[in-house]
Amino acid sequence: MLGTNRDIQKFFRALLVCSRYVSCHSLAWEEGKMRYTIPLMILAGVVSLGTVAAQPAPASTGTTEVLATVRITHSVLANGKPLPGGTYELRLTNERPTPLVGQSPDAERWVEFVANERVVARERAVVLRDDDLPPVGASSVRSRIGTRIEMLKGGEFLRISVKREGERYLVYLPVAP
Repeated sequence: MLGTNRDIQKFFRALLVCSRYVSCHSLAWEEGKMRYTIPLMILAGVVSLGTVAAQPAPASTGTTEVLATVRITHSVLANGKPLPGGTYELRLTNERPTPLVGQSPDAERWVEFVANERVVARERAVVLRDDDLPPVGASSVRSRIGTRIEMLKGGEFLRISVKREGERYLVYLPVAP
């Protein structure tokens, strides 16, 4: 990807060398056709440079805040794409998936998995608030503050649970086949 001045300079040098090569090796061409070939090559190079420069970098999709650093020991699928085991920074975005019928708009948020300062995957996180817990029953017990990563029964899903400031974020990742 062309991102730095050095990359852009290399691109134009290569374009210049290519145009010189074409002009030197096109003696068999009619002179009238050659007159339009080099400007067209330069125009194509400039257009492609603009296209490459306009492509978005795989960066964060919005305002984010770091939830936790997690170590995943198994290869999993995040949003349907493979995510190899490793250490990731888990970032909470301000984006919310479209809620299902009857679901609160704040019931889910997108989280990003970041490695080497690059977003490598995204997944939905279910948001549970302490204020919304029922008064009695097993679900009424508040979880501890912190991060837990656990393989669920049957070994088909990995659950990442992050609890902070009265909210618990649950990310479910299917284990990759």
